[in-house]
Amino acid sequence: MERPAIFHKGEPLSFPFNGNTINGFRWRSQHMNAPTILVCHGMNSCSYRFEKYIHLLLQHNVNVYAFDAQAHGKSTGKILNAVIYSEIIEQVEVRYGPLNGIIAHSIAGMATSFAMERLQKPPIKLVLIAPATETVTAVDNFFRIFNLDEGFRSIFDRTVQELRGLPVSWYSATRAVKNIANPVLWIHDEDDIICPYADTTEIRNLQLPNVRFITTKGLGHNKIYRDKEVQKTIIDFVTS
Repeated sequence: MERPAIFHKGEPLSFPFNGNTINGFRWRSQHMNAPTILVCHGMNSCSYRFEKYIHLLLQHNVNVYAFDAQAHGKSTGKILNAVIYSEIIEQVEVRYGPLNGIIAHSIAGMATSFAMERLQKPPIKLVLIAPATETVTAVDNFFRIFNLDEGFRSIFDRTVQELRGLPVSWYSATRAVKNIANPVLWIHDEDDIICPYADTTEIRNLQLPNVRFITTKGLGHNKIYRDKEVQKTIIDFVTS
């Protein structure tokens, strides 16, 4: 993907991570004590796709950071999952923080919830756009699509538990969000087939005081972050 014009105006940054290099950009506000916002892309994407958010945030005189996740965009590596991504987000906070807000799409949404659960920094505002919500659902769908034997599923679950020390059900944005006090704006579309809306039932029913949940219709998994009304809502939230 060709570099959008706004990225030619950003300051290139990079830092080492587990033998790889994470590359990104910084845009500095001219205002003293300006808030700092991190923008995180989803799977099979890159920071360039969020150029509109960079423009909108800069109009509000904030500092903006955007990095390509491991194995995506200009960053090196071969694999990415929510745990790895969460560790990258933590590194950004440590190296370039304090952050005041994070805008995260898809897998970055789950990763952000994991990172905040560990960091426990409640002042950071979180925007979760169509976040990957329940890993159990993703595994269920994988086994159904490939018509794999239930006995193999038991072996899979046991192997995850043995290797990671945690069950598959632990890898849940809902579970993590319940353990943080951050202000959260969660936006999800009813027609999302990548990160199913049905997975959000628990978090919606809990009606947590720090979580504002917005349901959209007809935007699916990717149009949702490009929708102008959604963008305005997000920018208002992180800059208010």
